[in-house]
Amino acid sequence: MTAQERGATDQVNGVPVARRIPLRGVQRVVANRTLAGIQSTAHVTAMAEVDAEPVLTHARDLREQIPGLTLTHLLIKAAAACLRRHPRLNATIEEQTVMEYAEVNVAIALALPSDDLLAVVIKRADECPLAEIVTRLHSLQQRAEAGALSKDDVQGATFTLSNYGMLRTVIWATPALTPGQAAVLGIGRAAPRMVVDKTVPEGWSVRRVLPISLTYDHRIVNGVPAGRFLDDLAELLQHPGEQLSS
Repeated sequence: MTAQERGATDQVNGVPVARRIPLRGVQRVVANRTLAGIQSTAHVTAMAEVDAEPVLTHARDLREQIPGLTLTHLLIKAAAACLRRHPRLNATIEEQTVMEYAEVNVAIALALPSDDLLAVVIKRADECPLAEIVTRLHSLQQRAEAGALSKDDVQGATFTLSNYGMLRTVIWATPALTPGQAAVLGIGRAAPRMVVDKTVPEGWSVRRVLPISLTYDHRIVNGVPAGRFLDDLAELLQHPGEQLSS
């Protein structure tokens, strides 16, 4: 039986309403902050593709030394290192003044089992050893799922990382800025792709390619500096070496 057949009078846009779900708690905060970020910034998104084979191989090789290590942890480490080289992306703007933060505090967006979304913060991520990033994020994820996060766990972020690579079909996205931040980095799924490869006789090979989206506030950052950040990030992921090993 439809809502109309039951005599329901609750309608929106001329359509009967099946259920009303008030926004509360985390979801209400996220909704308000997302709207504020879109309305109060000159947001632009730049997109890039990165050969993911080197960093994925690096992650696999490091797991014996650092149990639980994933691509997300290496992305936190890499982004934090690049933010030190490009401090304008680790900044905010107030009253026509750009202020570069003294700390690199990376927020990681988490999708909870309840379908709520929140961001936990790795403080001073550029100074953290890789193993500590793994431990901290695991602890934050556990507390988030238990509803036991403190204010310090979710405040003080200067930059956000959103990894939606676990979704099978989503490649690109335009992640929304958080108020008080100059940029957010979105990571899609590393998928096999036929690419030019001059190191093999065939001239091509199949490699996993990582799609990256950088949304930034154009009031704070211009396109060329944002592009240089992506260039440096790609270089680090394609040649992880010692900088992404400890």
